[in-house]
Amino acid sequence: MNRLTNCVALAGAAFICAASPAAAQEEYTTDQVAPSWTAQSAASCADPDTSPLLSAFKDRDFYAPAPGGTFEDGAAGWQLEGGAFIAATPGQTTVTGASDAALELPAGSTATSPTFCVDERYPHFRFLFAQGTEKAEAVVRVEVLYPGLADKNVRRAKDLKAKFEGRWELSDRIKLEPDHGLKRAGWRLVAVRLSLKEAKPGSQVRIDDVLIDPRARA
Repeated sequence: MNRLTNCVALAGAAFICAASPAAAQEEYTTDQVAPSWTAQSAASCADPDTSPLLSAFKDRDFYAPAPGGTFEDGAAGWQLEGGAFIAATPGQTTVTGASDAALELPAGSTATSPTFCVDERYPHFRFLFAQGTEKAEAVVRVEVLYPGLADKNVRRAKDLKAKFEGRWELSDRIKLEPDHGLKRAGWRLVAVRLSLKEAKPGSQVRIDDVLIDPRARA
């Protein structure tokens, strides 16, 4: 896992994302979601190793990467659709340090994380927005999936407006709402889905270091 360094402006183009005021928040829908909730995946739940990865941003919470969330080992269980892919980024520097790979979201694409374990002490997650290729605004839709529920198993957590600015930015805290998920043995399984919406053809947003906040962990 890359460790945090100072925020570095890039010479290349980048999208900065901020909440879109028109976006509907906390909207639950029902969908055929994958990955699925399984007893085997729940049985492996354990507290992750954490550290204050975002302390340089005055966020002193302790974070751990989501499964495969650094993208240094390829997709690593993420489901990539609509042209999403893992881009090689040798020598690139993000706000968390050196990075050799990142998630690339072209217009219309989607990336879904593997399930990961949470409970009521896991309030939110954050991630980095990286280089884009077009001087055009796009919307990154951020959804939280709750596998195992018969209905209301998808929550549109936030729509983020991506702007072409020239540097990496850290997202706001995005709520996981862990209490909504199916509970077994004290744990709940959730997943994160990221999609690029309302973007011109050719637009791309690069994402790196999806970090989960296990509150009160050290």
